[in-house]
Amino acid sequence: MAKNIRVLVVDDSLVCREMLASMLAQADDIEVVAKASNGKEAIVLNRSLRPDLITMDVQMPGISGFEAIEEIMAHQPTPILVVTSSPVREGIDQTFRALSAGALDLIQKPEIGEEGSEDLGKKVRLLAGVKVIQRRRRPSRPAPISPGPGLQKRRTIISIAASTGGPKLLLEMFSRLPRDYPGCILLTQHLPAGFSTGFADWLNSQLAIEVAEAQNGTQLRPGQIFVAPSHHHLTVRRDNTMALSSAPPVHSHRPSATPMFQSLAQTFPHRAMGLILSGMGRDGADGMVELHQAGGLCFAQDEASCLVFGMPRVAIELGAVDQVLDVAGLTKILLSCGAQLP
Repeated sequence: MAKNIRVLVVDDSLVCREMLASMLAQADDIEVVAKASNGKEAIVLNRSLRPDLITMDVQMPGISGFEAIEEIMAHQPTPILVVTSSPVREGIDQTFRALSAGALDLIQKPEIGEEGSEDLGKKVRLLAGVKVIQRRRRPSRPAPISPGPGLQKRRTIISIAASTGGPKLLLEMFSRLPRDYPGCILLTQHLPAGFSTGFADWLNSQLAIEVAEAQNGTQLRPGQIFVAPSHHHLTVRRDNTMALSSAPPVHSHRPSATPMFQSLAQTFPHRAMGLILSGMGRDGADGMVELHQAGGLCFAQDEASCLVFGMPRVAIELGAVDQVLDVAGLTKILLSCGAQLP
């Protein structure tokens, strides 16, 4: 069988390079065409070999992975999967900056073994076919987006589900929100285990609105985004506080967006909005059905603007969505949020 997915592996560790190359080589349809030990080599090899995908470490001497991604996306756009060792503080900022610079997704360096090889191969297959576009190294300031009509005036609890493609998209949408934003946002973003704290800190450093990792018993309050922590579902109680649950994973995810949407359906459906964004699989779709049936307003990202149209597609097919919108439309929905929380 001819191997048709050509991969460039980039990592400053010889051990990690060889491990990743060996794991990818186990797949019949994946070929490692070259290995690079730093960002400079990655740029040169990408230009000459034109691989279908690059696995990129971010913490490397000389030209870092982040700088290499900026250069590649500006001159020779290629799908990039960030492969990082652990959610240590010094690497978190570069990791999420890499996603905002054009890398498609993030995966923690897998353990050697059949399961790790399968997960890595699955991610490579998913991303290798994504069409990427040229990006400026220093993007211009985004044009303002005006709020939409007052349909959502009293929807003050906004719950969002996101997976593959989410971090970059969320940064784009949330960057439009003012510090005195009148709504409270609950976010379930699929990330490798242990990365939720760093993701919340990174968003908080980039935005006017405050971002924090959700904690059990914290009061819902306007002007704040709460990120579901690793290993816990984020839900809402009737006393207007958050509850973290260690219940079993839903559709292989914990946190899962389905318990979040379900809890809002059972507590404050008429104050709630649900958004389901780019992601593989069906997480959140079943919960959004319950929220929609209970009276919540529900929206899905359209296929054209999704990196992966899995989660929104299932929600739409289940009849759980009031409207399907592009990124600008979803941002208008966020901005049209109205009255203060009681």
